Amino acid sequence: MTNRREFLKTSGAAATVLAAPATWSEVAMAQAMLPSRPIPGTDESLPIIGLGNSSVFASGDMAASLDVIRTFHERGGAYIDCVAVSRFVVAEVAKQMDAGADLFLGTYFMDADESQLREEAQRILETAGKEKLDLAHAWPEFGIENWDMFRRWKAEGLTKYIGLSRHQSSYYESMMGVMETDTVDFIQVNYSPFEREAEERILPMAMDRGIAVNINRPFQNGDYFKLVRGHELPEWAAEFNATSWAQFALKFILSHPAVNCVLTETSNPDHALDNISAGFGAMPDMETRERIYAHLKSLQA
Repeated sequence: MTNRREFLKTSGAAATVLAAPATWSEVAMAQAMLPSRPIPGTDESLPIIGLGNSSVFASGDMAASLDVIRTFHERGGAYIDCVAVSRFVVAEVAKQMDAGADLFLGTYFMDADESQLREEAQRILETAGKEKLDLAHAWPEFGIENWDMFRRWKAEGLTKYIGLSRHQSSYYESMMGVMETDTVDFIQVNYSPFEREAEERILPMAMDRGIAVNINRPFQNGDYFKLVRGHELPEWAAEFNATSWAQFALKFILSHPAVNCVLTETSNPDHALDNISAGFGAMPDMETRERIYAHLKSLQA
């Protein structure tokens, strides 16, 4: 597995982020909570950096899960995306922190009959201390044929929002078919400097239809860090307040106008803080976005 701590050192963000603020982003975090963006069609908003389905959630490591979620929560983070057993681990941590009302949980319901799925939903709610689910996700290969169930759950008040999630462009066409019904609140898709297919159709469609967008695979499951290993962060990254390679990519993603929140997977509180830093300060403009892409392509070459 790629050692991200090495990349933090390479990028000039080697100082332990739990120490007194030193970099621009650390100072910003000490002064304000993580910025939010509006959820289309509502009076609610969502902090722009989230947590993905961390390995410590999946392994059931409660102590490590509590550590990273507490760090995330203390900086104003809310959205945690979790699947399978991770949902119950995160719900238990929310209970221990008495933070069920603060955390926005994106969960998945699939590959079972509705009565079993309802039991899972109730277990999550009872554990986390929530009155309703925040976001119930369908995966195209399991959930689209059962989309009416998700709509019933929303109508009944079992969940506030319903959405579609997948991590490959091959699923976009089927997702867009459901988006055309104007019953989708959220989509979650892969998008990063090297996975830009979402720019072509699905992100513009989400903007046109008033659908919130969450992004997965911002670091391509670690391949991004393998690419930048041993390279210095360009000096011009300071123009948009990026102080690490992680922030370099996250700010590229966040600068797309369709994006509400980027989901970052980490088991390390230091890395969580580095990711959260991307939510502060300036964002790249269109010209700078292409400059980021060109620079990363040059490293790839």
